[in-house]
Amino acid sequence: MGIDIGGTFTDVILMGEGGEIAAAHKVDTTPSRLEACFIASLCRVAEGLPRGAVERILHATTVATNTVLESKGARTALVVTEGFRDILEIARQRRPSLYDLKAEKAKPLIPRRLCFEVRERMTWDGQVVVPLTDGELSRLAAGLSSAKAESVVISLLFSFVNPTHERRIKEHLERTLPGRHIVASSDVTPEFREFERTSTAALVGYLKPIFARYTDNLTSELSRLGENPEKLFIMNSAGGLMSPGSARERPHALIESGPAAGVIAATVLAREIREPNVISFDMGGTTAKASLIEGGMYRTTTDYEVGRGMHQSLAVRFTGYPVKTPVIDLTECGAGGGSIASVDAAGMLKVGPGSAGAVPGPVCYGRGGEEPTVTDANLVLGRLNPSYFVGGESSLDPDRARAAIEAKIAKPLHLTAPEAAAGIIEVVNAHMVRTLRVISVARGHDPRQFALIAFGGAGPLHAADLALDLRIPRIIIPETPGLFSALGLLRADLRADFTATARLSLNAESAEALAGLLARMEGEADAWLRRENVPRESRFLLRSGDMRYPLQNYELHVPLPTGRVNASWLVRACGQFHGAHERHYSYCDRRERVQLVTLRVSAVGRTAKIQSPRIPAGGRSPRQAIKGERRVHFQETGDFLPSPIYERALLRAGNRLEGPAVVEQADSTTLVPPSFLAEVDVRGRLILTLKRSTKKKAEVKRTAK
Repeated sequence: MGIDIGGTFTDVILMGEGGEIAAAHKVDTTPSRLEACFIASLCRVAEGLPRGAVERILHATTVATNTVLESKGARTALVVTEGFRDILEIARQRRPSLYDLKAEKAKPLIPRRLCFEVRERMTWDGQVVVPLTDGELSRLAAGLSSAKAESVVISLLFSFVNPTHERRIKEHLERTLPGRHIVASSDVTPEFREFERTSTAALVGYLKPIFARYTDNLTSELSRLGENPEKLFIMNSAGGLMSPGSARERPHALIESGPAAGVIAATVLAREIREPNVISFDMGGTTAKASLIEGGMYRTTTDYEVGRGMHQSLAVRFTGYPVKTPVIDLTECGAGGGSIASVDAAGMLKVGPGSAGAVPGPVCYGRGGEEPTVTDANLVLGRLNPSYFVGGESSLDPDRARAAIEAKIAKPLHLTAPEAAAGIIEVVNAHMVRTLRVISVARGHDPRQFALIAFGGAGPLHAADLALDLRIPRIIIPETPGLFSALGLLRADLRADFTATARLSLNAESAEALAGLLARMEGEADAWLRRENVPRESRFLLRSGDMRYPLQNYELHVPLPTGRVNASWLVRACGQFHGAHERHYSYCDRRERVQLVTLRVSAVGRTAKIQSPRIPAGGRSPRQAIKGERRVHFQETGDFLPSPIYERALLRAGNRLEGPAVVEQADSTTLVPPSFLAEVDVRGRLILTLKRSTKKKAEVKRTAK
């Protein structure tokens, strides 16, 4: 069972032993108590099953992200080396806008009044300059006791080289302050760069009590329902699964839990259809996210910020909290079905980044929402069936949606309601096109050489318009697009990541030291896999490193070869870095030395991958799936066109649908514009391609626009 908690809906999917979808549902997300929608979704699909029938329960959660965005983390104290109390306040000199005199940095997670200095000091190579005394430990414990902090984070200078002082403080505080969560930066992120290490450790302390309560609530509820809590695994940001115990210790690794599941599902699908280069596009109720999959592999990054602000609906760098943990490389914008449309003081139409969320939701939900949203616009344009939302479990009110758009958008702009709704769609599409450009064009990739896998509840509604703008030749709509991230949970492996600062030149002199460090880290990774009860034949270790040329300030994350560290291994490792540097910066220097700054080992426990079953075959005609016709507005024509409506569950392999058309299903709606042709493959996926006869016309129209 996969349960993915999103900003608007919680998706749950139950897969049978043969890969068939036994049950799939959407339930409303309950932001105030996420455990409630988890249990509600579990009970919904497990109804009628005998106790113990579910083998694994896999979960993606927004707890970590919501806690940071809403500033609802635990009261946390910070212990630093004497003289470094302001490390979180000073941060880095990087800022989102170079010339903005009013630019603001993110407010530190730990206020200055809860930062405590301790008299001790290490040199850069781990030598003790100022010893840590017992008297200093007692003084520190007394100060922390009066601070009444729920968590204490310890981040001392150069502790990534020599962690003895951090460990002494941690052991002392665990004895003298029982019940507190004590976090040492050398345990969380044993890497150099003091601010990023401290920021990451602070995030762990801020989240740890919250996540401990959340996982405790989940496991106790599972026990109450007669399910074994050991069946529960949680998705991390790097695309792997963790036990609740591991997640409690590393909550910072869960920041992009849900989006990571979607990318995993897209990666597996890309391999199944033998499409090596794809762009994963996930549009839900609150945000749209894109990720690049090249050569059948998704990318991870450790240069990531949580809690970033938005500008023109795009996430802005240097406005959040740096977190040093592997995260699937994503670009995000505040564009979802619940994104709010408004007219600003200058008379410009804006969409997002604010969202109506699950409560009150879009106006058409009839739950008290008053601001028009993207969902309201799609409803007014005939793209959504008001009586078939979530498979008919909910109904939408088109009159409310039209009235809200007319009052808030159309009248101020002197437009009709349909014109205003079309404007909302055009603006939100522009935001998402920019997001797709950031993940592709801005990184040196031509989107015309990629396919687009579109999912999320709203993704298939907008995918064709985005593909037409970027000239992406092929769109793949999964069989359950609105539940695709939940499906990704069922196809993910167990994973944990281990890091250590190496600061070694890749040459013969450092080979022995590198081999020793690698052996120690791989031993830790293998021990983690054993604790997670992963069978030996399913255990795999992946090596990578952050590398650079001498005197460069920042590194590139590069995969490292397998096998024993010897002369040929070093040549291959350097070659992989030179190649990565050339791809990233358009040049490399193969005569220059290469430095390995940070060594990384990923422990992976492979799980069984079951393909979706084949669907019944049919002829080219999809006549059996037609359920009616209605007038639908299409961006490419700028007008309403009579369009056949298809029930996706009744489509058969080999069916071909000519646009204009709409394909409806319980979890999503797919729009097929006039210039597109949709074909159903053997496993029920929709493949959209541009009609040959209209390719030239579409190109002329795009150029004119």
